[in-house]
Amino acid sequence: MAAVLAAGLAAACATAPPVRESGPIRLDGEDGPLSSREANNTINTLAHKSGSDNLKRMVSSLNALSDIPLYTDNHVELLIDGPETYRRMLEAIGAAQHYVYLETYIFADDEAGMAFAEALMEKSRASVDVKVIYDSFGSMDSSEAFFERMEVAGVELMEFNEVNPVEGGNPLTLNNRDHRKILVVDGKVAFTGGLNVSSTYSRGSSGRPKPDPIREGWRDTHVEIRGTAVHGFETKFSEHWLALGGEIESREAVESEEKAGNSVVAILSAKGGDNEESNIFAAYIDAMRVAGERIWITQAYFAPDDRFMALLKQAAQRGVDVRLLVPGVSDSSLVLNASRSRYRKMLEAGVRIYENRHDVLHAKTAVIDGVWSTVGSSNLDYRSFLHNDEINAFVLGAEFGEEMEAQFRRDLENAQEIQLEEWNDRSLWQKIKEKLSWTVEYWL
Repeated sequence: MAAVLAAGLAAACATAPPVRESGPIRLDGEDGPLSSREANNTINTLAHKSGSDNLKRMVSSLNALSDIPLYTDNHVELLIDGPETYRRMLEAIGAAQHYVYLETYIFADDEAGMAFAEALMEKSRASVDVKVIYDSFGSMDSSEAFFERMEVAGVELMEFNEVNPVEGGNPLTLNNRDHRKILVVDGKVAFTGGLNVSSTYSRGSSGRPKPDPIREGWRDTHVEIRGTAVHGFETKFSEHWLALGGEIESREAVESEEKAGNSVVAILSAKGGDNEESNIFAAYIDAMRVAGERIWITQAYFAPDDRFMALLKQAAQRGVDVRLLVPGVSDSSLVLNASRSRYRKMLEAGVRIYENRHDVLHAKTAVIDGVWSTVGSSNLDYRSFLHNDEINAFVLGAEFGEEMEAQFRRDLENAQEIQLEEWNDRSLWQKIKEKLSWTVEYWL
């Protein structure tokens, strides 16, 4: 079964057209949906300002892949590591007047989790509508009392894919998990990215050696979005809440007093366990196909299929600057070795690979040609492509792309580049671990 699904994913990518066909660009602005002419003018202007001939093709791909419109007039702020991200998220929750929607893979029963729980309960007691979706497997270490306390305070909770058979869980669907991270407050601000709700993120990354990097400050990335795209994240949360059997009040999009920013944002989500190709995966494929200058990827769990690997190598061979930043230490040694099993062929093709060996790298981001950027929950492995529910924001344009590239360069300062000659001399035991990882990587 695993081989059939993996082959299907590769076949779907292999038969995809070089340029994904798209109908008229669906673009929502501050005043609602733009006409076809207005949307084309907006994208043409963005492409001209960005100095990119490929941007319009990238927009066309995302337009074809998304089941909701693309959004203009957004301000997108890059948030690095837990302390800054949690501060901004808790500030947003504290300012809520109408509703708070939170979706997370891990909602830990620890100091950070309690800080979020207290903030949510305080708002619920103040008659703010508070809804939370959490993954049963990801949050299985949290106590029932932790969630019951929130429910007593009026917080509405939805547990995704209960793992306990006594409580109705189905062992056959244990591998399908809600890995998405979304926070929406009052239709005014949305957050998404790689961070769960856990004290694992309470300390920032340092870039310096530490006794126990698994427990001492992870390197992760989130974004804070203000503008029209907030409605898209609210739509995605609401669809999931309803699909899980909940009820939700229909709300009109919040009208802001002034334009939030200039960024165009696409939102792609993937449904795990449906045997369909991940739209997030497909967006990577399309963007890598047309990349002309740079493909810079930061990835926590890098174990993609052969098609993805072939496109990376082809890009490097045609002169694209392809760089991959991955963990040198990880909370999953199996995924770490699955990733390393791919190094030799990439290095031989000209891909430059860097490992962060001081902090656990948990970010899932990429920037291509300085104009196509993504931040989200999706890893580049079979689990995210086939098994998990995922969501990513795609930000188009050079303004945010420059921020992403600057952060990538900063991260490289704390990483070690892998050289082909040295890698070929690695120990026999390391090579054996890499080979063994192939046997189980589909399920990681």
